[in-house]
Amino acid sequence: MISALPRSLFATSATGLAVADPPKGSAEPSQPRVLPTNPSGMGRDEFLKMLVAQLKNQDPLNPMDGKDMAAQLAQFSTVEQLIDINKSMTAAQEAQEATADAIQSLEKTQNERANELASLIEGQMAVSTVGKIGVTTGNTVFVDRDGIGSLVVDTGTLKGVGQVTVFDEKGNTVSRGLLPKVGTGSQAFDMRDITFDPPVEPGKYSYKFEVATDGGQWRQVKTYTAGRITGMKYDQGNPILIIGDSLTVPLSQLIQIRS
Repeated sequence: MISALPRSLFATSATGLAVADPPKGSAEPSQPRVLPTNPSGMGRDEFLKMLVAQLKNQDPLNPMDGKDMAAQLAQFSTVEQLIDINKSMTAAQEAQEATADAIQSLEKTQNERANELASLIEGQMAVSTVGKIGVTTGNTVFVDRDGIGSLVVDTGTLKGVGQVTVFDEKGNTVSRGLLPKVGTGSQAFDMRDITFDPPVEPGKYSYKFEVATDGGQWRQVKTYTAGRITGMKYDQGNPILIIGDSLTVPLSQLIQIRS
């Protein structure tokens, strides 16, 4: 026998029939959802797990709409494509960085080999100059025991009578010599071809060179240091030439080499 139900659950209609009251209050809330987390970001596995958990725990009285389901599946497809694109871009970037590193390493190796080759060639050139006359900037002249010494000057546009004045290390005048005819431009003179009064003893001197124009006024011209290259040495890998017995000049500072 069925027990009687409480009258509070029924209401009387206008016709006198009993009608059940509709349920009151909202449906019981679903339990909180705990989704897996990935500290490095959501991937396809995490997305699928989240979707399955959402379907399992959805409200039976308010199930997911088909359009929402389709939208989420479309989002999943988009996420998967973005993941693949990101992997491709990462691989391309790594390949580009590896190529750049390889090129930089190759350039460094080539530069080192080029420097070694340049040093070798420079050293061979320096050796080949020994015994010849080296010319550099300055006004120094070397006179050996046979009276041999070289003067290199540039008179520009001047021409006429030339005069050489020789000084010792303290700047005192040692001797003077005259040249009856001096042309224009760069030229070299052998000390033995100049008559000095008094004669110049062997040694290292400084000098000045002057040219008297038609008016008879002495005008000083540009001078150079010239002397026989007697040896070579290396300083920090760079060839250094020895001119005379004491003057040292880097090979790169030679203006010209004369036989």
